[in-house]
Amino acid sequence: MKISNEKILARWLSDRAKQLYGVEVEAEIFEPDNPDFGDLSTNQPFKLARTVRKPPKVIGEEILDADIPEIFSRAEMAGAGYINFYFDIDYLHSVVLDVNRNPDEWGRFQIENPKNIQIEFVSANPTGPLNIVSARAAAVGSTIAKLLELAGNKVTTEFYINDAGNQIRLLGESFRCRIEQVKGKHCEMPEDGYFGEYLVDYAREYVEKSPSETPDEWILRRILDEQREILEKFRTHFDSWFSESEFRKTGKVEQVLERLTHKGLVYEYEGAKWFKASEINSDAKDFVLIKSDGEWAYGLVDIAYHANKFEERGFDIVHTILGPDHHGHKARMESAMKALGHDGKLKIIILQQVNLIEGGEKVKMSKRAGKIITMDTLIEDVGIDAARYFFLARKAESHLDFDLALARKTSDENPVYYIQYAYARIQSILRFAKSKGIDIDHIDSKSADLNLLTQPEENILCRKIIKFPSEVKEAAISIQPHIIPFYLLELAKIFHNFYTKHRVVCDDEKLTLARVSLISAVSNTIKNGLAICGIEAPNEM
Repeated sequence: MKISNEKILARWLSDRAKQLYGVEVEAEIFEPDNPDFGDLSTNQPFKLARTVRKPPKVIGEEILDADIPEIFSRAEMAGAGYINFYFDIDYLHSVVLDVNRNPDEWGRFQIENPKNIQIEFVSANPTGPLNIVSARAAAVGSTIAKLLELAGNKVTTEFYINDAGNQIRLLGESFRCRIEQVKGKHCEMPEDGYFGEYLVDYAREYVEKSPSETPDEWILRRILDEQREILEKFRTHFDSWFSESEFRKTGKVEQVLERLTHKGLVYEYEGAKWFKASEINSDAKDFVLIKSDGEWAYGLVDIAYHANKFEERGFDIVHTILGPDHHGHKARMESAMKALGHDGKLKIIILQQVNLIEGGEKVKMSKRAGKIITMDTLIEDVGIDAARYFFLARKAESHLDFDLALARKTSDENPVYYIQYAYARIQSILRFAKSKGIDIDHIDSKSADLNLLTQPEENILCRKIIKFPSEVKEAAISIQPHIIPFYLLELAKIFHNFYTKHRVVCDDEKLTLARVSLISAVSNTIKNGLAICGIEAPNEM
């Protein structure tokens, strides 16, 4: 793996600080919002000022009194002590050629200490079809898994099957009642049961097939099979499907309760056993482990389940995506993991609510009443690619208004269509170039002179391409997958601007070869970025 541009600069700055002042300081590298201020910048002079006891501007000038890394053509002081670095054009061109030489590796990077990471997401109750919040979790979770893999980590994905507890009992009661109704008999649905029409359809299927399984066994398996099918259809694969009901039989829950009790973190109140979460974490409130009727509370089982990930299965880090209104559970689980010796290993992501917008109005939904838009219905309506893009294009912790009309559009207004169209347009140009006798499969530094790329739009494209690995790295390290669709949309806009002003296949064969190389690098970047998001890169549209 090549060393990233940021790391090259950071090492140089660190070495300069040590040479000049005998101190080691980690350089902060960032991309300026305004491209006029360079490709990479640092505020290192400000960080050194207190130790060195010199003005930041003087420190910056002393740092630059040496040869800068070869990947940069120049560096300049800005403001009171920032240093801006500008990539060398020959270096930019060499990266373009490298992208086309090794397209499958473009965007990968290697962290210094890769981890054994698990990411658990979706984990919807198996009481009905997956809804749009589960769809958002599927898109976000699978993309995070891909990003973490690109960083060199070993990643395992898991779906936690909540097949125990009151909701499963109510599902069985509701389904048995629907079977009786299908048979023409009177049956009063349980007050808190599941009233959706999907159970009526399942009941008809059960009556017609007369399976050997009991209604409770059959409906649970049937719903889980359907959830697996729709998730695979949505390009979301799970390495493990972990059953809560089976886990409850292992004795691990009792063991964890005994450990917490031994630590003096369990007390009794009003007949129930409580965990002293507030003693561990000031943001957490004490919560019930054993209910007054002796039944395990969900929190106790979840503590044991997460402890099992670290202690039995050897994961270094666990990312768990929870739905809206789980902030309290987040604090409870973090306090419990700290108490068990796993402080900082559990990373909980709260995925916020999705509102479907149709004609400017919010679509009202209720799962128990059966008024839901399922994940399957949504992707049939707008398509897998649009659904995944719209779910990813906003921060996970932010509420999402999903504009159905916009997602359906096959025009430049729809961002995913706009990105895919840029890719398809490039494929069309490459096919045209090939028909004109251009050997597009064997373009290298000998056949293509990228110094012919002198137009501003070409330079801007080069500079945007080169940023892809750093965008992937930032998205992976910060666990912010929305960074990738944003980057792809910007790249597509820059390409479309270039395309409207310049012909790729022109009368000048050498210039044609240079521009074919450039757009091939754009194509490979878009393809790899879309692959991270689980979105297809179509050759034609």
